[in-house]
Amino acid sequence: MENMMKKINALMIQPKTPQTFWSHDDSLKPAGFKAVMPPLGLMTVAAMLSENYDVTLIDMNVGDLEIRDIERSDIVFLTGMWIHRESFLKVLNMCHERGKTVVAGGPFVQSAYGRPGRDYLESDKIDHLVLYEAENNLPLFLRDYARGTAKKVYDNREKPGLDLTPPPRFDLIRPDDYASMALQFSRGCPFNCEFCDIVQMFGRIPRTKSPAQFMNEVEALYATGYRGRLFIVDDNFIANRKAVKEMLRLLAAWQEERNYPYLLFTEASIDLAGDDGLLDLMVRSGFTSVFIGIESPDSATLRATNKNQNAACDMNDAIVKIQKSGIEVMAGFILGFDTDTDDVFDRQLAFIRRNGIAQSMVGLLAAMPNTDLYKRLEREGRIIEQENPHSGDNVDTVLNFVPIMPAEQLVEGYKRVIAETYAPKNYFARASTLISRLPDLKISELRRAAPWKRKLAKSKLTNYPNRTRLILELTKFFFSSFGIHALSFIIRSSRFGLLALPAAIELVFRGRHYVSVAGRIANTKPRPVPARNKLYHKIIPQAVRPTTRACDRG
Repeated sequence: MENMMKKINALMIQPKTPQTFWSHDDSLKPAGFKAVMPPLGLMTVAAMLSENYDVTLIDMNVGDLEIRDIERSDIVFLTGMWIHRESFLKVLNMCHERGKTVVAGGPFVQSAYGRPGRDYLESDKIDHLVLYEAENNLPLFLRDYARGTAKKVYDNREKPGLDLTPPPRFDLIRPDDYASMALQFSRGCPFNCEFCDIVQMFGRIPRTKSPAQFMNEVEALYATGYRGRLFIVDDNFIANRKAVKEMLRLLAAWQEERNYPYLLFTEASIDLAGDDGLLDLMVRSGFTSVFIGIESPDSATLRATNKNQNAACDMNDAIVKIQKSGIEVMAGFILGFDTDTDDVFDRQLAFIRRNGIAQSMVGLLAAMPNTDLYKRLEREGRIIEQENPHSGDNVDTVLNFVPIMPAEQLVEGYKRVIAETYAPKNYFARASTLISRLPDLKISELRRAAPWKRKLAKSKLTNYPNRTRLILELTKFFFSSFGIHALSFIIRSSRFGLLALPAAIELVFRGRHYVSVAGRIANTKPRPVPARNKLYHKIIPQAVRPTTRACDRG
């Protein structure tokens, strides 16, 4: 009994994220932030542990993991996505060498465990695997662990109701370390894009928290004193229209009563533009940006990859409509589809430029495990993951499958798209288009100023220990190619009123990071892609590779 009453020291570790478009390294530092957002998954898992656990959470994107942190723990909880694989394995080895009990879960673990061939997980070093959704499997593990009968694998695949999900443990982090906070309203997506693994993980029937439950989490965040950006991490925020509208009515009233303490952003499908009521509710609730998966301007490609929601609308009109409502459209694009033609690179560039999508994430297609795409390419003998494992980075130049277009042409074309997209002149031209479309004096613009007051008050710009060095750095910045274009952009943006300046300044900070990452990609040497195997030749003869089409110009 005495042993059962002893506190169990639980260490939760979020692996380090390498530099990517999403890491925003160069845009965080000037404002004094250490990471983009906190590890919401671990904060939620921590809330599922009983009071018998003394929990420490270490986010390696904020601070270093010390050996002493591992040594004083009784049990280690480790998570991550594919992009964290290198850091994940390093941490796993550190814990294994010290004889610690390791419990692993999350997207990387779920998709990598049990796959034939290469053991990406080094799973023999993991004591317990809690797969799929924690609400189902973690309580079973914790029960068995307390009894001393814990199994190796817990893999109940049922989709739990989100009423079982507790509020995240905000007390385990320092909110001001992060550029934004994170909450979740729903899981699942009704669509079934061939390359996406969301449906395999969370299903096609969207599940939501109740509006009251979600608002309780917003209140809990508010109680921490945090004010600023808030990311709703849903993979498709508008998947359940009825539920999200009900919640947004509460959120809009709550925000207005408190003078809009939060600027929100999320991910959604492009059919958002077709629902005026939903779009208006999002603006009134404080949403200032949304990420949309565009993927390709080519309707044939969209249909072939089952992205029918995009093929069913005029994407140009949809983007402009969302922008003019007061919400910036960030977008994802993919190169490497089987239907891509020789002119796809120019068409991507034209679409991005025409629609004023300043923040454009262009990546090479990756066949992620468990997706319909992976299964099809595996049947066709085109998966080459043993030779070229994908890192999970959406801007990696590694191909883990044999494309229809010659690999060298694809990678070089991709690098050109990245270089031209984030040439400073082109980036700020798109940013100017965006600023011009955001409505003048809209409530969404008024809200943009608040977080920047907080950022500047706590940033290295206003608390700089060496003012002379700061002046030199700013002078160097504004006389660089990027800085000259940035200054010109800020001046042009002022024509739309002072309320446009906070949005413009934010785009400058973000652009600095994107340009840096684009430069790294441009200098990357691609790995060779093995020759197509015999099965591939039988299924897709080289003669059928598509070339430039004169029609269907998206």
